[in-house]
Amino acid sequence: METESILTGPNGVHANNTAPKLIFAEHTSDVEEIVSGKPPHIVRWGTVYFAMLLAFVVAICWIIRYPDIVVTSARLTSINAPKEVLTRTSGKLVRLFAKENEFARQGAILGFLESNASYDEVIALSATIDSTQSRMIRNDMPQAFANLSHSYKGLGELQEAYQVFQQAYANFRNYVSGGLYLRKKAMLFKDMSLLLELHKNLLLQKDLFQQDADLSQKTLEVNQSLKKDTIISEQDYRVEKSKYINKQLALPQVLSGIINNESLQNEKQKEIEELENSISQQKSVFIQALNTLKSQVDDWKRKYLLISPISGKVAFATFLQENQQLQMNQVVCFVNPGNAEYYAEVYIPQANFGKVRTGQEVLLKFASYPFPEYGSVRGKIDFISNISTDSGYLAKVILPNGLVTNYRRQVQFRQGLLAQGEIITHDLRLLERFYYGIAKGLKK
Repeated sequence: METESILTGPNGVHANNTAPKLIFAEHTSDVEEIVSGKPPHIVRWGTVYFAMLLAFVVAICWIIRYPDIVVTSARLTSINAPKEVLTRTSGKLVRLFAKENEFARQGAILGFLESNASYDEVIALSATIDSTQSRMIRNDMPQAFANLSHSYKGLGELQEAYQVFQQAYANFRNYVSGGLYLRKKAMLFKDMSLLLELHKNLLLQKDLFQQDADLSQKTLEVNQSLKKDTIISEQDYRVEKSKYINKQLALPQVLSGIINNESLQNEKQKEIEELENSISQQKSVFIQALNTLKSQVDDWKRKYLLISPISGKVAFATFLQENQQLQMNQVVCFVNPGNAEYYAEVYIPQANFGKVRTGQEVLLKFASYPFPEYGSVRGKIDFISNISTDSGYLAKVILPNGLVTNYRRQVQFRQGLLAQGEIITHDLRLLERFYYGIAKGLKK
């Protein structure tokens, strides 16, 4: 009873058990609500989405691949490149003979600039000099003198040099054509011819005297034998011996004549050589004066004439017209031989040398032709040297499309034109790059 009264309240209710039951009931309903309630979609599928996103990123990193770029310097060069025709002085363009895309042979005159000298007279004098040189080589002096019979008065700045040559020419012509030295030379050759003929006669005379002396000696020997046998008298023997001695005396006289003849031949030959040496010296002075004039005429031609350096087609660098003022070292035109082979020389730095192979593509971006406007010229590595220099390894980059950029713009060739070369190496996946970067960081 007492126990029951303790557990039971005034109204007979068990007060001590009611509160816990109510609390438990409340907690149970909250748990049931949580357990029975559905979580949001992002909570239920978040892990799956994250895994899918991670797999997608990995796949993208595996798919995306791009090459490494090795940047180096390049220099443009070529084999049989178009050659520039430059002005060597400033002045007015008097005549322009060449036309666009017209074929010109090497040495052809494409035009000429204003000068104090007459173009026609200088060209005529140049042709005369060349013809005279050719005839002097063949020793055809009469024709050489005939070439120089014309006098030139409109040579301008070359007139003084021409007058100096004319003086040397007059001296040589008078020396050779005056007749004195030619007559003297003719007489010397005639004397030499007579001496040679006399020498032949003396040799023949020597042979005859020698034969006669031999016969006389045999006759003396016979008479000597007859004298011993007393067939002939002593007086007859002395007569025969005297004849023998006289014949022996005649032979040395003939030999002396031969010696004197040969001595005279030597003297005449010496006179001929001295005369020819004198003529040769005068000829050398004249040829030197002729060569000096030719050199000065050639200098004038290089200065005032526009001459094609090679055979090929003419391509003008700008619009030109006669009487137009040109500046010194101005590019007038190019002469394209038609078989030019362009290529670039690049030096591969040692830091990235292992990535570079023959056959790899190279993009050439010329500083003179800005990349945003002109684009780049594509090339291909054709050769890599095995020898290293201070600048790296030399490589040859051929240009399959010539000097046409990817924007279809033409790059005008200039020997030694500088460019930035971008060598496109093998592709590398983005995932591999991440891996190599992490590996490199861990090694540090």
